[in-house]
Amino acid sequence: MQLPIKAHYATLAMLVLAAKYESREVQAARQIAVEQSIPSQFLTQILQQLRSAGLISSTRGANGGFFLERSPQSISVGDIVDAVCPTSPGLGIERGSPLSDTVSEVWHQLHLQQRMLLDQLTLADLLVRCRDASNAMFYI
Repeated sequence: MQLPIKAHYATLAMLVLAAKYESREVQAARQIAVEQSIPSQFLTQILQQLRSAGLISSTRGANGGFFLERSPQSISVGDIVDAVCPTSPGLGIERGSPLSDTVSEVWHQLHLQQRMLLDQLTLADLLVRCRDASNAMFYI
């Protein structure tokens, strides 16, 4: 099951902020938009939703920008998805026949597995993956 692009962009923006968490460096929205190729107006909307959810805060002024409100270890990808994508009530398929019930159960199990993964993965986990990928050496 595919998540909306909004969840992808929100996670990218949060990773940028997570990388600067220890240094307490704020990041301007336009800088994040340019570096991560996120449409600026879309990112502004996403950042507002993340701020409303209490995941990030912002400062105003010439040196203003955004920063994580909590540590990367305490923010899951599920938290980010919940902040920017309203939860869907399901597939909306009526149960009735044994075939339909069986297929509906598979989709439900898939949704539960996806949700479990999103809730287990933290920004800190993703930062480790990014560092590992950038340190990997490839030989031909």
